[in-house]
Amino acid sequence: MNMKTVKSLKWLSLLLVLALGIPGSALAYTDRNLEAPRAENVVIDGDLSEWDLTRCLTIDSEAQIIDQIEHWDGVEDCSMEIYAMWDEENLYIGARVKDDTPFVYREGFPLDELDAIILFLSTNPEADPDRTAYEATDWRIVQSTDEYDFFNFVDRSMVADDQGYATQGEYGDELVFDDYEAATVRDKEYGGWILESKIPLHNLSNEQIPQLVPQAGMTIGFDFSVLDVDLPCPGIHSLRMQSSANLEGRDRTPADYDVDNNPSLWGTLTFVEE
Repeated sequence: MNMKTVKSLKWLSLLLVLALGIPGSALAYTDRNLEAPRAENVVIDGDLSEWDLTRCLTIDSEAQIIDQIEHWDGVEDCSMEIYAMWDEENLYIGARVKDDTPFVYREGFPLDELDAIILFLSTNPEADPDRTAYEATDWRIVQSTDEYDFFNFVDRSMVADDQGYATQGEYGDELVFDDYEAATVRDKEYGGWILESKIPLHNLSNEQIPQLVPQAGMTIGFDFSVLDVDLPCPGIHSLRMQSSANLEGRDRTPADYDVDNNPSLWGTLTFVEE
């Protein structure tokens, strides 16, 4: 095959990609996708009987630990399943967390150092999945509870242009979302606790950041972490496991898998009709 033929084939390949509309960033998000069916008659009470529990993502592997690997004693110590539903105004999150010492909470401590769940999501379905820095429509949300009270932390410290939406709840002991609903119960069967929450999406918008309005078939960037600490002592940080991580070896720090700053490492969430 002569050089002229090779060049012709390369041009034909490029033209085919353009003609099919295949974006160069199509493989940026990981392939871990959570399907979220439309919500119907959801009651936020810690009972997941109205949820489709077959549509879930799991954290249950040593390869998913991104910090404090030495504190993990297996899936009974810390692991979880997560579920999602939606309507046009709300995102619903359900989770079953295995934890042999649940609800460890320390008043006045950052939520990143407690038992908690971290959600990562984009409210822009057109966001570039290959982006390596947060945009104003990218969110890091920490949810924590002491079993009776609930706390939120919206971390915007990594957003270069936050479009007027700054970090909220960073000092703990705050509920920063309006109209937020949540419930937790101890899960004797699973061995840990159940979280059920409703996040009104107007909380992730302002005059400069449009509100996400989910619709069937829409896909957004999404990921999640679980944090687990077994002793409420100062200086003891939480074990952290990340859904989309797939690491080897035991020398782990959050910098090894920097989802806190790099959205291209996330998975995705797809809204489906049923």
